[in-house]
Amino acid sequence: MGLLDGIPANETSLVLLLFADFSSMLGCMAVLIGFWRLKLLRNHVTKVIACFCATSFCKDFPSTILTLTNTAVNGGFPCYLYAIVITYGSFACWLWTLCLAISIYMLIVKREPEPERFEKYYYLLCWGLPLISTIVMLAKNTVQFVGNWCWIGVSFTGYRFGLFYGPFLFIWAISAVLVGLTSRYTYVVIHNGVSDNKEKHLTYQFKLINYIIVFLVCWVFAVVNRIVNGLNMFPPALNILHTYLSVSHGFWASVTFIYNNPLMWRYFGAKILTVFTFFGYFTDVQKKLEKNKNNNNPSPYSSSRGTSGKTMGGHPTDNDVQCSSDMEQCSLERHPNMVNNQQNLNNNYGLQQNYNDEGSSSSSLSSSDEEKQTVEMQNIQISTSTNGQGNN
Repeated sequence: MGLLDGIPANETSLVLLLFADFSSMLGCMAVLIGFWRLKLLRNHVTKVIACFCATSFCKDFPSTILTLTNTAVNGGFPCYLYAIVITYGSFACWLWTLCLAISIYMLIVKREPEPERFEKYYYLLCWGLPLISTIVMLAKNTVQFVGNWCWIGVSFTGYRFGLFYGPFLFIWAISAVLVGLTSRYTYVVIHNGVSDNKEKHLTYQFKLINYIIVFLVCWVFAVVNRIVNGLNMFPPALNILHTYLSVSHGFWASVTFIYNNPLMWRYFGAKILTVFTFFGYFTDVQKKLEKNKNNNNPSPYSSSRGTSGKTMGGHPTDNDVQCSSDMEQCSLERHPNMVNNQQNLNNNYGLQQNYNDEGSSSSSLSSSDEEKQTVEMQNIQISTSTNGQGNN
């Protein structure tokens, strides 16, 4: 008997499961459509986000079908397929989140000029490594129906953490360290410089790290729930939080990406408000969004390559750096006293900031030196999003 014919006993958890699956698919589809329609968003880091969303969608779609038909209850091929989709898909999404953290770190801190050269390794890592856990899970015959889906049985706690939650904690820890190092770097650059908008710093710092916060929040209850299950306790509230948040991670990651990219939310905002304009509502807002939907920095989205340069005391020198990631773009433009050869770039968030290198203090220079030496600056464009999603 399928779900549409009769709802199983754990009704609340199952309804949340379906809601989370559908919302996750919609969110990922929105991001993928955005990449397809908005050419300015296409670069190395947004390709990583696109791979995450595609992987998440391919995981959620068969999971939703199996839940609706309720065919996995009786075991057999549907049950094994459900377990494969969950284990492989969730693990792959986590790894794409790690690759996102690596890419942002390499672009901003290390100023990697050609991050695209790492993509082949990302594909191998994210779509190859999860096969190991999936094959071991099947080979050890651990798959059982565990409530709302099929996965590693309750009696196989060691396999649950060895094949799934252990790697999750490791991936999250590495991602958090990389994000922390990147955030610290941008903080030092900003606060060691001259800026009229330092109060804006917290805004784009948050947009640099929020995808990893979403990653943790959506999966922490799953980890805690499985630890409690290993102690032979099954609290309903914890199970509900586990079910909804872990499955809906794709949705929240997509919302985070759209929120952090004005080009994306202007595009979708203009499309949504078009419906209301037929009734005379939000006409001015729709026109404004439509007019400005392509008001994005063309440089980072036409290419994710930056110009690598030497550093002084761990901070950028006068070589320009263009680092694009997925969450935010914040232009750190040159000081007015600098040689006026810097390309004028539109800033998505209206954050135009000027910074001194730690090693350059204009007050310590003679008048002749001041004419010869420029203030050390960099152009950092930050945009981050994304991460792993699953329903374990």
